[in-house]
Amino acid sequence: MLSLTFWQWTWITASVFGAGIVRGIAGFGFSLITAVLLMFVFPPAQIVPVILLWEIAASIGHLPFIYRQVDWRSLGWLSVGMLIGTPLGVWALSLVAPGPMCAIINGTVVVLALMMLRGTTLRHAPGRCGIAGIGLLGGAINGASANGGPPVILFFLSSPAGAAVGRASLIAYFLLTDTWASLICWQQGLFSLSSFLLAASMLVPLGLGVALGSRVFRHIEEARFKKMVLLLLLLVAVTGIVKSLF
Repeated sequence: MLSLTFWQWTWITASVFGAGIVRGIAGFGFSLITAVLLMFVFPPAQIVPVILLWEIAASIGHLPFIYRQVDWRSLGWLSVGMLIGTPLGVWALSLVAPGPMCAIINGTVVVLALMMLRGTTLRHAPGRCGIAGIGLLGGAINGASANGGPPVILFFLSSPAGAAVGRASLIAYFLLTDTWASLICWQQGLFSLSSFLLAASMLVPLGLGVALGSRVFRHIEEARFKKMVLLLLLLVAVTGIVKSLF
């Protein structure tokens, strides 16, 4: 994996740095960008475990600065729902072909994101059952399509708690899900020494990108931040639809 040309190293460094900026601003989006850009260099089975390591490193680096802003109560109930919902989504794969299911899920995300762009938001935070239900939905979607983030992103983005709390909670939530996914990859034998070496070699551009993105976030108005995140979410959903069709 590490016998790369100068231009390949340059491409990887620029990709990780740029995706790190987006991650620092929005709290998510790193995996989407790096997966698309780095699959020009690596096959999916090689690069996905490395991306998970970068995601975990970014979240751990973020956590000391956003720890107090995380909505830990909501995060706990979301996690309960996610753990229950994930096997349900895997079971659903035996009933519905993954392509059409992925297209339906991402199509729903597009509709919800467009509604929020038009100003639809939650007036009150849902109770425990409602939050666990969102986690259940996210877990089911994750089990069925490996893309369970959008329901949780929409939940935190529409929460009356504010952008800083939503962003911090997303970072903590994805730390949990990425760690869980990494353990599964480890169990499947997808990690190698070169995976860890490549991940370690990009920690500096990753850290610089996240730090720059975090600095930009502190100077963005909340309304503009939400619009940026919704547009990024739309990009994720549309990419998922195109991927499921082709």
